[in-house]
Amino acid sequence: MSADATSGNAGRTTDRLLGVLMVFAEAEHATAAEVSEATGIPVSTVYRMLDRLSATGFVQRVGTAYGAGPVAVRFAEKYRNGALERTAIGPRLERLSHESGELAAFMVPVGTEALCVDAVEGARVLRCCYTRGAVQPLLRGATAEALLAHLPESRRQQVYAAYRLPAERVRALEAAHPLVREQGVAVSESALDEGVWGASAPVLGDSGSLNGVVTVMAPAALTERRRPYYVRLVKEAARDLSGGTI
Repeated sequence: MSADATSGNAGRTTDRLLGVLMVFAEAEHATAAEVSEATGIPVSTVYRMLDRLSATGFVQRVGTAYGAGPVAVRFAEKYRNGALERTAIGPRLERLSHESGELAAFMVPVGTEALCVDAVEGARVLRCCYTRGAVQPLLRGATAEALLAHLPESRRQQVYAAYRLPAERVRALEAAHPLVREQGVAVSESALDEGVWGASAPVLGDSGSLNGVVTVMAPAALTERRRPYYVRLVKEAARDLSGGTI
């Protein structure tokens, strides 16, 4: 076997292992069959991978299913207590939440989902799906629109393919991206949670690559007149966090 073929096989195995791990980043528990369905990897191969991941502590057996193992939990804790706490994200979200009085969150693209890295509750208790560690499909809502609009085309196509979106839906999503990029913000209402309005602005690195998005969410019925103010605040927060390593 050539070196290129060996390298290609190793890369494919790594991609598959990462795909399996991503399942447990999104689901508390999953059977081998559910992992197979989510990743497209044959069940027999999934079992072998789960055995390897169990042996190293990345996953653990939970009855007839599997869940995140102690090593994965330690990674999450180190991220929360180490890297994340040393960034400007938390303090800037606190300020944004204080200024707006609403829930503020920082979201990053992970695979085909948006992961909530951090969130700060506002003065009003808002029932919505954005809490620390929660994931949402990159399909609808201000956060998904802002993330998709700033992802490379190849990455967007992977998302569309993963969700088997029809061609007309893909065209509609793609048609909205230039305006989002031009305005520097995406807005939506009741896209994920009924009665919740949201605005999301991209946080970009020095090279223009996407780091994540800052999002503000508010009750739609109570805040219509304040929406331009929220848009300004979320764009200012995103601009403050952009331009380098956050």
